[in-house]
Amino acid sequence: MSETTEKKKTDSIEDKTAAKIEAYLQGPRKKRKNYVIFALGDRFDKDLSFAMESFVKKEYPHLAISSPRTPDELTRQFGRNISLLVINDEFTEKPAVMNLIRALKEKRRNETIPVLFLTRDADDLVRIYHKELLLYHESDEYIVYPGNPRHQITARIKAGIDNQNHRRSRRYAVNLPITIFHLNKDDMLEGRIVDLSMHGALVTAEKDMIFRPGDQVKISVPIHEFIQYKFGDFIKISAKVRRVFISGNKVAISFEHVTENQGHLIGQLLLSIVSKQFARQTTRLKSQFATQSGEKRR
Repeated sequence: MSETTEKKKTDSIEDKTAAKIEAYLQGPRKKRKNYVIFALGDRFDKDLSFAMESFVKKEYPHLAISSPRTPDELTRQFGRNISLLVINDEFTEKPAVMNLIRALKEKRRNETIPVLFLTRDADDLVRIYHKELLLYHESDEYIVYPGNPRHQITARIKAGIDNQNHRRSRRYAVNLPITIFHLNKDDMLEGRIVDLSMHGALVTAEKDMIFRPGDQVKISVPIHEFIQYKFGDFIKISAKVRRVFISGNKVAISFEHVTENQGHLIGQLLLSIVSKQFARQTTRLKSQFATQSGEKRR
């Protein structure tokens, strides 16, 4: 009799365990938390830090807050779901801050992760950001925090969290000859990139070719005129056709399966192209100003 009772107890435990496993497998997966990260440093204004965190807790109770104290701690959090990164540009040395943000942008290149810089010196921040991170400015912002009312600072935080639909990266007008390998048709084409961003491009094929949305292509982009790359003169990037213009041979493509190294090279290429464009514009404006000034003196 005792054996029967014991068996019933065992069967009951096994049934309950099986039911729990089945419920776990069938139930919805637990969602990962989204974070607002405050990378401020030990010497940052403690009252302001508390006010910003309190604002997020009150307005966005579904978001978690993290406050890394060192660059290493911040780097370890780059894999989290980040709704906003608020960083003091004196969190560490400014060049190191820019390197941290670049590493985050390159690691999470398929996502929009807005960054709000807190600074004492806007001119210096803008200068170094322009030099190091210009390609990512569509989703980033800054505010000079000393002397600014708290409500203006928290309003910037709110805008950074809410505005998640910015273009992931700005497109820049270029004119680069490329080779296009059309995987679906096993055909090699000559073409040109007419605008380029970190995440895609607008491309025209010179051959009489009709593209279709979803076509798989691989483009070979010459880089030797812009950057030095010890492994060759070209970047080869896989891409997918997202939009076909009415001409049929002009398409918008998105880069696919991009490695961190490829993403870094695309960024360096764009930075070089944009820097040269700005230099030409500056030279032209200086020439126009000199001509106008000369005419006025006559």
